[in-house]
Amino acid sequence: MTTQDNISKEAQLFKDVERLVNQEEYAKALKSIDKILQLNPEDKDALHCKIVSYIRLGKYQNALDILQKKFSDSDKLISEMAYCLYRLNKFDDLLNLLRQHKSDNNSELSLRHLEAQVAYKTEDYNTSIEIYYTLLQEADKNDDVYNDILTNFNAAKAALLFSGGHLDEKYTMTDSLNTYELAYNTASKYIGQKDYKKAEKLLNTAKNMCKKSLLSEDYTEDKVEIELGAINVQLGYVYQLQGRISDAIDIYQNVLKTKGMDMTVSAIASNNLVAAKKDSELFDSTRKLRIASSKNLDTKLFRGQKRVIAMNEALLSLYMHKYAACQESARKLLQIYPENDDLYLLIASTSYLQKKINKSILDLQESAKQKPESLHINFALMQLQLMTSNPNNALETFEKYLLSIKDDKERYKPGYVGLLVWLYEQSGMHDKAVKTLEDAGTFWKNTSSSNESTLILKQTAAFKIKTGRYQEAAQYYEQLVKADPLDTQAIAGLVSAYSHYDIEKAEQYEASLPDINSGEGAVPMDIDVDSIERIVPGVKKSYYKKTDAKSDKPSQMTHKKKKRRKPLLPKSYDPSVPPDPERWLPKRERSTFKAKGKRKQQLMKGGSQGTAVAGGGIGSTGSANIGKSVVSENQAVANTTQPTQPQQQPSKPKSGDNKNKKKKKKGNKW
Repeated sequence: MTTQDNISKEAQLFKDVERLVNQEEYAKALKSIDKILQLNPEDKDALHCKIVSYIRLGKYQNALDILQKKFSDSDKLISEMAYCLYRLNKFDDLLNLLRQHKSDNNSELSLRHLEAQVAYKTEDYNTSIEIYYTLLQEADKNDDVYNDILTNFNAAKAALLFSGGHLDEKYTMTDSLNTYELAYNTASKYIGQKDYKKAEKLLNTAKNMCKKSLLSEDYTEDKVEIELGAINVQLGYVYQLQGRISDAIDIYQNVLKTKGMDMTVSAIASNNLVAAKKDSELFDSTRKLRIASSKNLDTKLFRGQKRVIAMNEALLSLYMHKYAACQESARKLLQIYPENDDLYLLIASTSYLQKKINKSILDLQESAKQKPESLHINFALMQLQLMTSNPNNALETFEKYLLSIKDDKERYKPGYVGLLVWLYEQSGMHDKAVKTLEDAGTFWKNTSSSNESTLILKQTAAFKIKTGRYQEAAQYYEQLVKADPLDTQAIAGLVSAYSHYDIEKAEQYEASLPDINSGEGAVPMDIDVDSIERIVPGVKKSYYKKTDAKSDKPSQMTHKKKKRRKPLLPKSYDPSVPPDPERWLPKRERSTFKAKGKRKQQLMKGGSQGTAVAGGGIGSTGSANIGKSVVSENQAVANTTQPTQPQQQPSKPKSGDNKNKKKKKKGNKW
């Protein structure tokens, strides 16, 4: 074939490739591309088309192999190579590639966008937010790329808040809701800020926008439900956080019933459903967690999501009383997630649920040595020590924890100070409790925070009154009243302190207290006590006396008489005829009973069944036992008068007593 023929054939094949790509028939396009490469194996355009087709088909490794063999020294296809590395989760290679070709030109917008996505994927949310923020300042708001960047920007902010990070104020932008993706990510941001009402409203908005948009593009109902899966699961999560567990369970179950649902969405729905059901339907929960922890999801779920699913698997073992399996899982997870303090509590819980509270305390003490700054571990240890009536040990644990805190503002928090004072009081160390309150008061007085200083002063004054130091308490309350003369709580405390040693001053300050019927939260004095008693929950209304509407006198209780049912009488009942006195006896025992047939002959022979014959005569000795009834009476009296005597066993009959018995005849049976 001549060169001219090859050129014309190659041109025709390129037209076929273009047509198939426009029709999204990438598998057929690859066949035409291979024919072009047979004619010219080094054709860069054909190789580029093949790379794009592989990417469209999701065969990223095949595309990367061609890029590394044929375009290793070229900078033309850096975006394609970076995208393949990103989809294959080769983030280290991708970051090296981006650093080599980093540029501030607008032409490198796609690479910078990809760099932000890598930072997001590796959970470096601050870097991702910073890059997206810079891109938003440079992008045109009327461009579609702007909405894509803004959507990812909101996703990064939401992820940062979910992970417990702090969002800088300069990134709090007023977001537009042009697309349902924007509404969804903005709702996720509000979830991270724990504003669940706004999040719920935005998720419903995103749901309606998504449905309307997809139906306008001729999507089928099934495909629309698949697209709505992520929004529905997030909405169920919001319901779950608000305590609407039944609504959340309904949403998760509907998502899991949808055929063709995305694997990641199904995994999150399964995990959330298990968390909502807690310790009910444990075997079903085990099956669902197997779906959520599939190996195929390793590259799709974030590290935090995988940690939560693994934690739930360990908790499920605990609910099923598989304590050894739970401990083994928790210890394995500690090697992967050493920062997770809840795993230490899970290990201690296995011993606690087996009634081994001392072993649980020892486990927590070992954990506290490894992580002395952990609030969860130390407070769980203190709780167990207080449950075993060891306030001194709990005090020692809390003091060690406070020493691990470097920030004085954190150490002198009013809550911590109050707990420390209470532990000192339980241990009988009142002087140390006073000194703790004074040190905290001095610290907050020297700082600009007045709210904490007021709380500490009130705690100190209340403790002084409790320990009988009324004059010192009055001094603290005077400081509070001078700072805020309208503080009724401080004035009431001052009155209480003065009432123990200076009645005149107590009465003077008592006059400045607001009237009980005035001000906010006033108590009305015209309270009808009787009406309040009538509405006491859990008490029957019939226990209270009813009052007449016209007078205040209680009306007499009128008890309704119970209606008696009419007796059921036979159809032939005649009130003039007296009832038969033997009507309760069986017919055969009535005096009017007349036997018939064989029954009559049996009765003529020996009487009715069960009747006793006094005396022998028939088959016995032949003499009547006349004194038998008397002997029986005397024996009954003897048994009742001497119940404690053990009864003698009846003696065995002598051999001579068997004389009258018939002997067996010897011989054969016949």
